[in-house]
Amino acid sequence: MLTSTQQHFKRSALITALVLGFAAPMQFAQAEHPAYNLGEPIIALVPIIKQHEKALKLDAAQQEQFAQWLKTAPAKRMAAEDKLANTRLQLRAALLDGMGDTPERQALIEDIGKQEAALVAMRAGCVDRMRALLNAEQFKEVVALYKASLHKKHAAK
Repeated sequence: MLTSTQQHFKRSALITALVLGFAAPMQFAQAEHPAYNLGEPIIALVPIIKQHEKALKLDAAQQEQFAQWLKTAPAKRMAAEDKLANTRLQLRAALLDGMGDTPERQALIEDIGKQEAALVAMRAGCVDRMRALLNAEQFKEVVALYKASLHKKHAAK
């Protein structure tokens, strides 16, 4: 028969082993695959182009087209992001207020999905636009800079 101290120690050791057993594979998976925050955009090349505009050696026509894109596209994206955030907050409030599995809840969830898809499509369209704006070498450089920025961001975490 184990004493209460021995039982407590045995239970603590078992809990520790279980926690470590679950944590180790999670840490290994994180090291193997870079983290991805669902709040991050699929891709964001425009900030990279803005930051490296001179190094990319955009010609006058490219500079003008890029400036025109910056006058309209970010505002449209931010409006879509704001709408999505408000819809998510509306769903959060409804859930906290006790909304069960109702048609209204399902409609909010579906609306969030449609808005998310629209934002992803906006980002994809932006990549298409930047690919058309830049020459092949410039685009290749932007992609390399973008990938490097992702590695820096995830290394800092």
